[in-house]
Amino acid sequence: MNQNKTAAKFALTQFASARVQLIAELKKAGYHTLEQCKPIVIEWACDKTGAAFKVNDETGKVSMVSSHAKYNTAKTVVRDVMLMIAGTTRRTSNGSSKTEPAELPRAVQASVKSLVGVVIAAKLTRAEFDALVSQLRASVDFK
Repeated sequence: MNQNKTAAKFALTQFASARVQLIAELKKAGYHTLEQCKPIVIEWACDKTGAAFKVNDETGKVSMVSSHAKYNTAKTVVRDVMLMIAGTTRRTSNGSSKTEPAELPRAVQASVKSLVGVVIAAKLTRAEFDALVSQLRASVDFK
């Protein structure tokens, strides 16, 4: 899979307020999942806010420099853009949404019940469960 940072940063600049277009352009640039998008969003946000980021030499993981004066500004931009790409907002991500969750189709309900059984049997910690949900969310590509 070929990823084009220049195209992704252009997409972020052009479409940061238009979710559907942003996602389409990021996919064209080779960024198909939330996991793939986060590093380029961090780089872009740091470029736009004047904050600093670093890349771990061993893992290649991109992260913001928390001691930088513009860190909090960039962190907010990254959070907002990532939430937008995920299809939510600060308001709904922190549980303040008043809407009822959609009912799952019957075919999915059985699979969820089975998965819940597996999770319970595995005795996952909260951190492990959160990692599972995060990986599931990052792995699904809604078209």
